[in-house]
Amino acid sequence: MSSLFSKALVYLGLVDEDQVDEGQVDQYVATPDQPAPVVAEPQGRRVEPPPTARTATRPQFHDPAPPTVDVRPVEVQSDILVVEEFTDARMLADRVRERVPVILDMRHIDADTTRRVIDFASGLIYALDGSMRKVGDGLIAVLPSRVTLSRDEKRRLAGLGAYELDDVD
Repeated sequence: MSSLFSKALVYLGLVDEDQVDEGQVDQYVATPDQPAPVVAEPQGRRVEPPPTARTATRPQFHDPAPPTVDVRPVEVQSDILVVEEFTDARMLADRVRERVPVILDMRHIDADTTRRVIDFASGLIYALDGSMRKVGDGLIAVLPSRVTLSRDEKRRLAGLGAYELDDVD
């Protein structure tokens, strides 16, 4: 295996190392009147990666809300959930999954429970692509994806003492 050509044949997997001797190299050289012989590829020499291996390396990101969808007030009544303990967060998740806006009233619970409920609600709205905002002291509005409160609903909630912002009018 002294010539560059025989080394290239071995490297490409066209022949085995023990098949190439000094005397066999000449049989692979083409002359102008005779083309080079076709060498059959030995079986089991080359291992190709699966076809999905290259496409699965890059994570695919998607836009959760298409830019053509606009958010308009939905004429739906909000639920007011007076939180007494952390287990009330399950009712919050059920209502938001049903696409019902929820006002959390956390004015009568301790700071530790408030923090746990806020953390839970933050994860919930992130997973369901919703929104959350403070609407008063101890009052949080948790809205499902592409749902806002109408002016009439804000007035109704303000009358019940569950909405304290100035944007009611």
